[in-house]
Amino acid sequence: MKDTVKKKEIIVLTAVFALWLFFNGILLAGHELWRDEANVWLLARELSPLQLLREIKYQGHPCLWYFIVMPFAKLGLPFKTLSVISFLIMSVSAGIFVYRAPFCCITKAVCLISPVFSYYYPVVARNYCLIALLMILLAVFHPKRNDRPVIYGILLGLLVQSDTIVLAAAGLISLMWLAESIVKSIKEKSGSVILQAVKGLWIPLASLLLWILQFYQVSDSPEYHPQILSFTDMMHEIRNFSYSILTRMTGQGQFFDLLLILLFMAAGILISLSIKNFWPMIVMAGAFLFEVIFSIMIYQLHIWHYIAICFVLIWFFWVGSRKEGGLALCGRILSEGLLILLSVTMFMRWNSPEESSSLENALKGLYSDGENAAAYIEENIPGKELILSTDVAEASTVAAYLGRSYVFYYAGNLKPTSYADYSNEQSSTVSYEELLQKIRREFPDKKCFYILICPDNCIKDIPDEVKESWEICYQTQEETARGENYKLCRVELDSVHK
Repeated sequence: MKDTVKKKEIIVLTAVFALWLFFNGILLAGHELWRDEANVWLLARELSPLQLLREIKYQGHPCLWYFIVMPFAKLGLPFKTLSVISFLIMSVSAGIFVYRAPFCCITKAVCLISPVFSYYYPVVARNYCLIALLMILLAVFHPKRNDRPVIYGILLGLLVQSDTIVLAAAGLISLMWLAESIVKSIKEKSGSVILQAVKGLWIPLASLLLWILQFYQVSDSPEYHPQILSFTDMMHEIRNFSYSILTRMTGQGQFFDLLLILLFMAAGILISLSIKNFWPMIVMAGAFLFEVIFSIMIYQLHIWHYIAICFVLIWFFWVGSRKEGGLALCGRILSEGLLILLSVTMFMRWNSPEESSSLENALKGLYSDGENAAAYIEENIPGKELILSTDVAEASTVAAYLGRSYVFYYAGNLKPTSYADYSNEQSSTVSYEELLQKIRREFPDKKCFYILICPDNCIKDIPDEVKESWEICYQTQEETARGENYKLCRVELDSVHK
């Protein structure tokens, strides 16, 4: 009888997983890559590993995702390969979750189709998919951490390099492992347990040192603007941002956010009491608080960052579900109820018109017009022509689709560019007359040039009559979800002389 039930469950789970693959495959087929995805591809394509490590502090993400992408980019594969990598990583994550997670079929199905597992991580190809995979693998290997300390340590080390927002989770899980090993060694009056844990614990520590080296002198980055607040102001902001994060995820009000917090505390306390260990709950609370403080003091985080909290929550409930008994059962019911409630409200939020990356937009809208602009350039403009861009970051999407055969020059300083380094140099402005003088001086053989005009335009003081004289070769016809609308103009230098 048990075998029959298990076979039925496997059939249901396989159907759920197949539905997830189909659903996200449709979303993937219609997704237009945009500048944050493009910049990773260009960095991985243009820089050596050492150059990349020096560039990291200006980009905000540690090295793991770039190194995974690097061989594909350097081999000259199409830019859309990036989406395939992300989709495959999340497919592995979803598969492990479906077949290994200690949750009921309904919970798994609801989580998979919600934004926790769908679209944001598998389709929008960014480093956050690594957080999902690594948190799930850490949950799988948690019972075997002392038997396979090197594997567990490698997973923690990779988590450090996946994204800065999970530093707290990686650090607290490492401390949890160390603390549990010390307690166990004292009880058994043997140091072998600590020695076994140390075989793996040195790896996340070494990874943290590498992270520090990557972000050493991060204050040099023009994007780095930390805030220093008083204790009272900090407590006030922590309260506000805690609600703000939950509201951004679910689209509900503060009352609902408070309900989620209370449900988490109730489930967390029951689970912690059943396993006689509050460390997993501390990990979850610490990961959430870290994102709150990061948003307050350094950079206001976005939905991709907030979804990482969901995977720490899944890790917590997974790790805490291994005990039997009344307390454990109550904790499990509450935890799965919380996961379902969170997933359902996130799905509703995803379908709201206020969401720029809504499901409707993902299915029908235009995310970025970079691919269409690149296709026009490739078909109509030879690579030897002079093409200027008015914003490096926004033009990077077009550059990534075009490959190495085209070079864009930033109009602000007339230097060749590919990836955005967010330096002051790439934010410089120029008057139209200054630009013309530079072109005549540095490209005396050119009789015309092209300008890829982005929403951010570094060329100032362009006379109206001059704009009217430009030949518009291509122009985005509708609004895009990420504001990547382009106008490509051809400018005759002979007419300028006249």
